[in-house]
Amino acid sequence: MRRRALAVLPLVILAGCVSVSPQHVTTDRMEYGQVVADSWKRQTLLNVVRMRYADAPVFLEIASIINSYSVAGKASAAATLPSRTDPNVFNLGTEGTWSNTPTVTYQPVLGDRFTKSMLQPVPPIAIFQLLQGGWPPEIVLPTVVGSINELRNTYAGVGADPGFRQLVESLSRIQRAGGLGIRIEPRKDGSAIVIVLRQNGKEAGLADDARQVHALLGLEAGIHEFDIAYGLVPRNRREVAVLSRSMLDVMLQLGFGVDLPAEHAKEGRALPGRATAGEAKAEQLVHIRSGTQAPADAYTAVPYKGYWYWIDDTDIASKRAFTFLLILFSLAETGQSVAVPIVTVPSR
Repeated sequence: MRRRALAVLPLVILAGCVSVSPQHVTTDRMEYGQVVADSWKRQTLLNVVRMRYADAPVFLEIASIINSYSVAGKASAAATLPSRTDPNVFNLGTEGTWSNTPTVTYQPVLGDRFTKSMLQPVPPIAIFQLLQGGWPPEIVLPTVVGSINELRNTYAGVGADPGFRQLVESLSRIQRAGGLGIRIEPRKDGSAIVIVLRQNGKEAGLADDARQVHALLGLEAGIHEFDIAYGLVPRNRREVAVLSRSMLDVMLQLGFGVDLPAEHAKEGRALPGRATAGEAKAEQLVHIRSGTQAPADAYTAVPYKGYWYWIDDTDIASKRAFTFLLILFSLAETGQSVAVPIVTVPSR
């Protein structure tokens, strides 16, 4: 009896020391983070496709994820008198329970928050901060800018002005040479954004690119610092007028990279590209494929109207442009913060 009592003692101690392992923090954070990222990509792709079909986009944000664990254990021991039918004199028993109850809170983007984050144009300062931060002009400008000093970007399937493409190429070379910068100057009428084009002579062709930028934008010769303003037409030859797009407009333009099913295009279910004879066809910012079957290997994929739409995982240019779209969502104005519901999770 004494030996058997000593044998059950570890079970009793174990039952009293049961707890949730801290390792679950690592597991939950990685797995939930991956799922949130995948759902964000799929929601964005679906909204891009929906807008190509003139359908209303829907934005649903994940406000909070709370995971509650509970674990319990019990050990029991009982002694009985031996009998002919039951020779055992000592019975041992253990019992354990485990539960995992995640709570996810969703919030739709509506009202003032939707207006400020989706309908207002991206601030010009954010565009040039992206350039100064290392994002290439060949991604930033064709995606976010509608026009710059009256040089028109691609729109609704119609190609951009040749001068716009030349401007993007020249700014790309200047950026790689370290000749592009911005600064914010305080002035009496408010802060001003200044773009700086440096010509240090260390890079071959940098001066030629700077002169071409001056010519394309109609800027004053010999001046290398210019004010940035939101608008269609500059007020003088020392200003660069940027007509930027809203997030909804950016998504609409990306939607013209969708390969429409022949049946849908024939029936007029989606917005057609409006390029006419003599006009250049717009270069696709992102290539979104379509088919009747789910793709085997895709960066992200969604079903819509009986077809699958996806970005191929080997299409690095489309993946990079689509990732840039997701980053733009973080730069968009979000308006007043919405109160997150208070969730009380009991300790167990």
